[in-house]
Amino acid sequence: MRFALMHKTNPALEAGQAPDPDILIRADAVLEEMRQAGVLLTAEGLLPSKHGARITFPDGPPRVLDGPFTETKELVAGLSIIRVASRDEAIQWALRFAEVDPGTEIDILQLAD
Repeated sequence: MRFALMHKTNPALEAGQAPDPDILIRADAVLEEMRQAGVLLTAEGLLPSKHGARITFPDGPPRVLDGPFTETKELVAGLSIIRVASRDEAIQWALRFAEVDPGTEIDILQLAD
């Protein structure tokens, strides 16, 4: 089973501030654990929304909106794709990331095969 672990952004990251170096070191350690366990397929950090765009369909043809986006609550700062045996195992790996940065929010979504 494959799962996406989507790490939500926060106002500091969205403003372009670099993450705390200690958090990056701890996150890299968790990613290395995932590599060693053979579950990590990919992991990527995302730039702030000012570098992005959004397509909407508001009663007509598509509209392209350039970032930044004012509502940051649902924006993703990082994405990991893992292959594990169960949803519970995916949750356990996500909890390891939660230990790295307390207060972070991580969505765990199963990918379609």
